[in-house]
Amino acid sequence: MKVVFFTFLISILFVTKMSAEFSQNKINQIDSTLQSWVDSQKYAGIINLTYLNGEIVHFKAYGTKDLDTQAPMTTDTIVRIYSMTKPVVSVAIMQLVEQGKIQLDSPITDYIPEFKRLKVYADGKYIKLREPITLKHLLTHTAGFSYGWTDHPVDLAYKEIDLLRNNVEGSDDFIKKVSKAPLIYHPGEKWHYSIATDLVGILIERISGMSLGEYLKQNLFNPLGMDDTGFSLPLSKKNRFSTNYRNVDDRLTVEDSFKDSHYYIKKPYQSGGGGLVSTAEDYLQFAQMLLNGGTHKGKRFLKKETIDLMTRDHLFDILDDPKDPWSEHSFELDDVHFGLGFKLTIVPDPDNEQAITKQYSWNGAAGTEFWIDPVESLINITLIQKMDSDWMLRENMEKLIY
Repeated sequence: MKVVFFTFLISILFVTKMSAEFSQNKINQIDSTLQSWVDSQKYAGIINLTYLNGEIVHFKAYGTKDLDTQAPMTTDTIVRIYSMTKPVVSVAIMQLVEQGKIQLDSPITDYIPEFKRLKVYADGKYIKLREPITLKHLLTHTAGFSYGWTDHPVDLAYKEIDLLRNNVEGSDDFIKKVSKAPLIYHPGEKWHYSIATDLVGILIERISGMSLGEYLKQNLFNPLGMDDTGFSLPLSKKNRFSTNYRNVDDRLTVEDSFKDSHYYIKKPYQSGGGGLVSTAEDYLQFAQMLLNGGTHKGKRFLKKETIDLMTRDHLFDILDDPKDPWSEHSFELDDVHFGLGFKLTIVPDPDNEQAITKQYSWNGAAGTEFWIDPVESLINITLIQKMDSDWMLRENMEKLIY
């Protein structure tokens, strides 16, 4: 990814502050643009929710949630959010950090002793780690784990242990499989997108004594009112579930139909890196809590200081060379900043030139996108269900919203 768009975006953001009112012209532009995307079958359906200055200013669905039945996409449609699970799980572990049950600098082998023999692959050899893997490494994707997406020898080892094909028998089995593969980098060497947040989920389980789903339900979902968010879906909600598509030669082909989806089956392993389904309104409750400094409807979930810590850059402190942060074997981010579970956009404050966080965000494999803009008191959530999308949805939505 390139920095060109964000350089342009930053250059205009502080010239004109967003209006306190979301104009009808803007709403009409969003509606016509998103409708054109489904009319052209770029996406089967879209949901967009924009929250500005304490109120929802745009919330609408377009197209269908299933092309076969032509069932309309609705604002309460349930979708696979995949890696938008990661910010949720990152917040959950920070609750345990606040309680003193784990520290950011805690070696994860204190809780996952199976990793004591992990090695790093380097030039065909397996060598000892320079330093222990910590929780902070996991939250910033600098621990050295991978995902198995390339032909690098470490990724080939990941393909052999087969973590991503629903054949994991539980969290202990996941750890057992991962412990058989080497790290692709030393901890703190590079930013490399990986299974790190899955391991954060397993830390939550081992510290709390609960399943990840039960911990999230008790400590986030139930008190936030996120009634449609979880690792599986009851059949009673089948008619609200979307079909997931894959882009094959610029055509939408079914990846996972709502009719017989594996999400109706409770899995023995709950993926902290990408296992949740949710709705736009549910995810808004989570995002509102963050924007509100850790409180929602009178209940505190995190301290404001913790959210500030999560949404400031940590790569400069962690990486060997912050000016050259990216792995050669993973994608790059648009901005050279990453927090504790969030991609960041950092800009200079126009009043004093100090660095401030303009956005913190993440996305999901099926094209779901969200960002929180604390400067403008803005949350935007856009949901589609399309694997191998062109990854332009976020950029296009920013142009429409800003």
